[in-house]
Amino acid sequence: MDLGPIAQLVERPAHNRLVPGSNPGGPTILKMSLFIKDAVGRLEDLIPLNLQEEWDNSGYQIKLAEVPLSGIVTSLDLTDKSVNLAVSKSFNLLLIHHPLFFHPLSSINLDSNDGKLAGLIMENKICVYAMHTNFDSSRYSMSRYILNKLKIKEIFPLIPHKRKLYKLSIFIPKGYVNAVRDVLFKYGNPKIGNYENCSFETKGKGSFKPLEGSNPFIGESQKTTFTDESKLELLIEEKFIKKAIGEMKAVHPYEEVAFDLYPLYDFGGNAAEGMGAVGNFKSKIDFGGLLNKIQELFSPIFINYCGNLNKKIKKVAAVSGSGFSFMDNAVRAGCDVLISSELTHSKAIKANKSGLCLIEMSHFDTEKYFTAITKDILTKEFNVPVIENTYENNPFFKYKGGEL
Repeated sequence: MDLGPIAQLVERPAHNRLVPGSNPGGPTILKMSLFIKDAVGRLEDLIPLNLQEEWDNSGYQIKLAEVPLSGIVTSLDLTDKSVNLAVSKSFNLLLIHHPLFFHPLSSINLDSNDGKLAGLIMENKICVYAMHTNFDSSRYSMSRYILNKLKIKEIFPLIPHKRKLYKLSIFIPKGYVNAVRDVLFKYGNPKIGNYENCSFETKGKGSFKPLEGSNPFIGESQKTTFTDESKLELLIEEKFIKKAIGEMKAVHPYEEVAFDLYPLYDFGGNAAEGMGAVGNFKSKIDFGGLLNKIQELFSPIFINYCGNLNKKIKKVAAVSGSGFSFMDNAVRAGCDVLISSELTHSKAIKANKSGLCLIEMSHFDTEKYFTAITKDILTKEFNVPVIENTYENNPFFKYKGGEL
């Protein structure tokens, strides 16, 4: 495997750029180099930005897109160590979980620690890209990782992501409906329950009058034409609208395609994407036994809990990061226990009253798997060197009496 500075993309030609190479005494060779924007584009296919919460700022933090990708550092946070690791390896993409910016900047102080770090990033031409709550709502989330590690089955989102759906209606001449439908099923085909490839076709008469300068597929210039057409209707997810309409126009025979796009009042749910994760143990275990599993598998700096240690546990929810605001969702889902971080006094009291068991670990201990998860995704998708920043530790320390 070639892990040189000009990375090659494996089996994904849509994300390649062709650059001329030389072969002395032979024909010109075209090498495929992966640009930063191509890798980010593929990541956004897998972990869409529209999964993020409204208050979030996932995506490019410091953008550098039009250059070949030399390597990637994955890191939970943007820190001196993560930047220095990228600089030492001459890698030019730093993939982080927590965004660098949440609000517009009024100034940058290059004398401050953060300012010096930003200066180092720009001096070394490093792109910084964040996947925060969109990652938390993706099928790769740390919440799912926690449940998978506990060998919990039948995992689905605690709060399914609501997809913004539209109805797309296109008017198509006879003989071309199947070509247009096939393209739209590829790009605009959300599952409806356990069904897909859902559409409706209505036959009718269309009319148009080609004007001067037109190049009509059917009819003659300056004459009104009536022709057999079908109206094809189907649902399409908002994030695919631009791509689907572009592909539809490419196969549609008309010079000017007539279509309508209607936003729907209700949004569709998604069985794979959404905040948090919930699933079931194969058989019930004691709550105290679950606490022992948490300690053994995750080695957190601390565990706090609420609930009866003898309670039988079957259905478990996990929300990485600060997720105890989803307690009511866990109760409505019939969960026996919720695992998260940053538990407050009032929520602990509420949990004890409701009968929901809680397990609290540090924020870091529920999210420290980001680097390994993203490294696994990247190495499967791209032939490019990827390094985890494993130098970051929990920012909190557990005090043991007398040990200062």
